[in-house]
Amino acid sequence: MTVTAARPAPVVDLPGAFRTVASSAWVVTTRSPERPVGFTAISVASVSVGPPLLSFNVSRTSSSLDALLQEGRAAVHLLSESQEHLARRFAAPADGRFPDDGSWEWDETGLPLLRGAVARLAGPFHSVVDAGDSVLLLLRPEVTAVAGGTPLVHHARAYPRLVHAES
Repeated sequence: MTVTAARPAPVVDLPGAFRTVASSAWVVTTRSPERPVGFTAISVASVSVGPPLLSFNVSRTSSSLDALLQEGRAAVHLLSESQEHLARRFAAPADGRFPDDGSWEWDETGLPLLRGAVARLAGPFHSVVDAGDSVLLLLRPEVTAVAGGTPLVHHARAYPRLVHAES
């Protein structure tokens, strides 16, 4: 029998590395039996065109996770550059995320819809994947609305404006 010494785990600064990445800012919404539920996400990614699939991750400690898993579906909203206040609101404590201020409504399927988003995709979860201290959710969009416009970007814990180069 050969015994080898265990190597120490490498030190990885994943949060530090990803703070250098510019990402689109999204809000994920769903519902619980008592209330609308939502949170800011910067981990939304296109996974497959056929069938259409997108992914986002949720921390296991998120106050939204139980509602997402129980409802089994969600809507993802790509925020416009004028919606930084929504990105900040949905990153704050859950109690103040859905005020009666006209920024949202219930859609025809019973999910919260944020007004003014650049794009919105909604549908059931295709699969749920255990991913360490997070859960990766794969969503299969059945409803797509694309209004267009300039998206809100998140970089280094801030929301800088995109500057368009002259052609």
